[in-house]
Amino acid sequence: MFLSGGGEISPIVVVGGGPAGMLAAIAARQESKRVVLYNKNPWPGKKVAAIPQDELYFSEKLPPAKMASRFEDKAHFVGPIFRAFNYSDLQKLLKKIGIEIESDGLGRFRANGHPAGDIFKTMADSAVKLGVEYIKSARVTDILVSDNQVEGIKVNGSAKRAAAVILSTGSFSSPKHGATRDGYNIASRFGHTTNKIRPAMVDLVTKEKLGKILAGEVLKNIKINILFNGQIIYSEIGDIKFTAAGISGPAILNHSAEIIEKLQSGSVEIALDLLPEQTKDRIEATLIQLANIKEQHPAADYFNQQFGSKMSLAIRQISHIDLNKSFSRLSNLERKALILALKDFHLTVKDSKPFNSTRGVLGGVSTDFIDPETGQSTIVKGLYFAGAVMDVLGPWGGYNMQFAFSSGYVAGRAAAMAVEQLYRKPS
Repeated sequence: MFLSGGGEISPIVVVGGGPAGMLAAIAARQESKRVVLYNKNPWPGKKVAAIPQDELYFSEKLPPAKMASRFEDKAHFVGPIFRAFNYSDLQKLLKKIGIEIESDGLGRFRANGHPAGDIFKTMADSAVKLGVEYIKSARVTDILVSDNQVEGIKVNGSAKRAAAVILSTGSFSSPKHGATRDGYNIASRFGHTTNKIRPAMVDLVTKEKLGKILAGEVLKNIKINILFNGQIIYSEIGDIKFTAAGISGPAILNHSAEIIEKLQSGSVEIALDLLPEQTKDRIEATLIQLANIKEQHPAADYFNQQFGSKMSLAIRQISHIDLNKSFSRLSNLERKALILALKDFHLTVKDSKPFNSTRGVLGGVSTDFIDPETGQSTIVKGLYFAGAVMDVLGPWGGYNMQFAFSSGYVAGRAAAMAVEQLYRKPS
């Protein structure tokens, strides 16, 4: 069944050159003789390479069950995948090819200064050294199936034999970096449902024009309240980042999909509590005390020290109070207005950045007909799925990258073992 015209075994074909595809190829080659990776882009990891260095996380230092729980309704699906290949396995694998990743104080694995493009080039080189045939600028547009069994692919218009196919084409997020719907279209041909694609993990645009003052500014461990039509719908302690057009950061990206949907039927505001550990009364007592001991000092001294000069300028703009005034000259009403700005810094969401700017999407190939233990389709034998082409999205951080690596490993190893077992069967 798997023999080509020349009598040799047909290869396992991996479609996609991102994290899932790379791990699938490496894992498959460790168990099988022939593995071919087709990457439609001219270099590996093109989409990941576009992620800013300060936002690039490879994993989270969490046990598999805890990691899976963060995927909420998909926890049952991703659980076996993380048990098969966890953050420690990834760390060891990358170390073998010369890439050191270490967890930071928050338990997140960063690239430690390695540009993402260099990391994936190193992975591609490592795969080639193992014996993987790596073919770039090669677009797979279809899978050839006979009697519900994979037999080949169509790449750059030509048919090629395949013993198994691992579909790791990624999601449709950030199409400007090469993302396509190819994986969805191919899977749909064989009865796999593709759930509606919706933007997620994207920066928000605010009505307040604070970009010239705050672009690039990061606030850590503040309280973020998200309000829909005046009612709080989400509340958490987290980090935010101001952009030229509005607001971003982990706490915003994790809720951006829901916010975008809410904007269709009402108003969304984001209220920031810049000092969540302090009550309004305590802040007021501090300002009164400063008025007594530093009466001639400008109020800006306190705000610059607490939040930095950029944030002080923004507070001044929001509250309409001159912070160059001395503490003693602040009126009672001005003091209360400043406290309100600190405890309830309001931003009104106008829109989101375009779809080209999404870091992830909701939707993709439904997991209903995919075996999480192997990544194999329950509809077509020899068809496997790995990574973000599936309708699986975890929170911001290292969760989704680890899922890509882990699901790639699971699919690659399972496909190779299945093909080798069938190939060794006596005819």
